[in-house]
Amino acid sequence: MRQPLGLFAAGATLGTVLDGVHVATATTRYAEPAFWGLAWWAPLLFGGAALAIGTSHTLIDLLLGREVRPDGRRVALGLGLLLVLWATSGLVKPAPAALWILAPASLAMWWALDASAVGLVLALATASSGVAVEATLVSAGAFAYVEPDAGRVASWLPWLYVAASVAVGNLARWLAATRAPSSGSPAAR
Repeated sequence: MRQPLGLFAAGATLGTVLDGVHVATATTRYAEPAFWGLAWWAPLLFGGAALAIGTSHTLIDLLLGREVRPDGRRVALGLGLLLVLWATSGLVKPAPAALWILAPASLAMWWALDASAVGLVLALATASSGVAVEATLVSAGAFAYVEPDAGRVASWLPWLYVAASVAVGNLARWLAATRAPSSGSPAAR
């Protein structure tokens, strides 16, 4: 239970705060803002996204028989880099300039904190599905990119999802590996 709650809480809090950076920097705008320029459902969206990204990674690891156990420093570094890249995506204008920063930085992040073929496939799948969800929300009129340069979204968006895949995937693995021992286990005695 620790992993899903931790993932949801991290996404709902950090994702919402960082999306506030996108609103404050006029990168995105919500159709019906409720607080800080964000929609009431933004924490649920980001919490659900973190839950989906993280559990997909640990599920694929389980299915492939992979044991990936990142330490706390690696997890903290990944989350810190994700925060920096997310802020960069809102602060660097125009969008193509942010793309030139986020693309190599996200790939370098994958290389430094994962470097596996499975991790790269998961990052690409996360990017594809994340962009599809955002494009659907934009089409539905729920929110918009102020200056989209790649159809309905910004060109840097897939790279932000690559970084999220690495950071949130490692957070999920760390949460799963650091479960509290049950009362019947020798470690709990």
